[in-house]
Amino acid sequence: MRYTDPIGSQDDFIERKLNRPKYYACPECGKKGKRKRVIERRVKHIGPLNRQSFIHAKVGVYQARCSCCKFFQSEIEGVPYKGRYSYAVRDGVANAVIRDRMPYELVQEKMKEDHFLELSIGYVHYCFLWAHEQINIGEHWDFVLSNFFGVLCIDEVHDGDWTILFATDPLNDFTVSFKLVEQNDQDNMDVFLQALKDRGLYVGVAITDGSPLYKDSLQTWWKDIEHQLCIFHVIKEVNKLILNGVRDIKNRIQRQGNKGRKRRRGRPTKKAQQQRQAKKEMTKKEQAAFIWEHQYLIVKKHENLTDQDQENMAKMFEIAPQLKLFRQFNHHFYRLFQQGITKQQARYRRTQMINNQDYLNNPFLQKALKKLKKEPFEKMITFLGWENVERTNNHVERNNRSFRMMQKTRYKRRKKHTIEKALELNLYARMLKHPLYQAQPDVCPIRLPLPDKSTQKMAA
Repeated sequence: MRYTDPIGSQDDFIERKLNRPKYYACPECGKKGKRKRVIERRVKHIGPLNRQSFIHAKVGVYQARCSCCKFFQSEIEGVPYKGRYSYAVRDGVANAVIRDRMPYELVQEKMKEDHFLELSIGYVHYCFLWAHEQINIGEHWDFVLSNFFGVLCIDEVHDGDWTILFATDPLNDFTVSFKLVEQNDQDNMDVFLQALKDRGLYVGVAITDGSPLYKDSLQTWWKDIEHQLCIFHVIKEVNKLILNGVRDIKNRIQRQGNKGRKRRRGRPTKKAQQQRQAKKEMTKKEQAAFIWEHQYLIVKKHENLTDQDQENMAKMFEIAPQLKLFRQFNHHFYRLFQQGITKQQARYRRTQMINNQDYLNNPFLQKALKKLKKEPFEKMITFLGWENVERTNNHVERNNRSFRMMQKTRYKRRKKHTIEKALELNLYARMLKHPLYQAQPDVCPIRLPLPDKSTQKMAA
């Protein structure tokens, strides 16, 4: 029965329980012992918010008939044997640490403010370890093998002295596996991939970044595998080279503005400002500042440009017509990875770019063209041969960001076994929430490669 008893100046929530039979089974061997006396116990509990809560119980003390112990107590419902806190406290702490991703210190403060519980760091960590003992990581692997359909994203993330290798499924949106290693080298990568192979994972397409660790390892374990290089990293490098060229033009215009008669100190008069506005002319310094402010428009996708962006870019071309070449190169570069084209069309567009004399004469664009070498380019366009393979490894990158957010609140977790347990708990918790765990709807398996339509008219 439950009721509230006034104690002192504060109303504490008291839950009273009785468990004092004449005979009770030993928790170790199961032999019944006879009651010798009755004691009262008060266990800290979680009840109404902003109230101290207890479980007040009368339990029996029994003489053991075995060699397990001399005396033992009867158990209290909802309380571990001889525990100071109820199961509700343990569950609340574990949920705060795992589900809410709260630091240990913040969990202490939360429990003190909400339930007047003075918990130690050791007890909070015990709740974390207890939660890990309740999961079955083998169940996660059964879930992976029953829902994996051949596309794998692989990446690594660094955490202090450790490196975590991650593998995810972008089709069904779940983490496949991880491995915590001390050194990010070829041997550890091979062990990680071999473990995936040994568990029965068949990979048809692997999506990775440009790290040399994946170049030969993937074909070692899966002979017929296709390798998709993440084009995001290539686009990022090419755009950086383009912007370097834009800044070079800006700097040359700015140096022109520094020549000639020095201007008077201070701000220009209102009359001078009005005259300049009437002429609708900009000084060289103002032109350079305008290009600097809107340089990002040169590498922005055409479909994402607003009307104002197009006006500003037209103004940039009036100031420096040579910027048109960088914009043209960027447009042609994005067309290499356009959805809906064939591999043959992509190869034809690449050939046109690397043979463009204007691009070859520009030192910045010449460096950008080196990113389109034949062998890596073939891996960049692997996705064009499949209907549902992504161009980037953004899925595993999002997984990495989730891990970093989790680690930001775990300043006490820097040992290997604690990081591994936190990752396993995270995997298991995400699996329980996944829609494929409760029901098995029609999933989207990897489809057969599309034939290259060489007879199709190639895009210019």
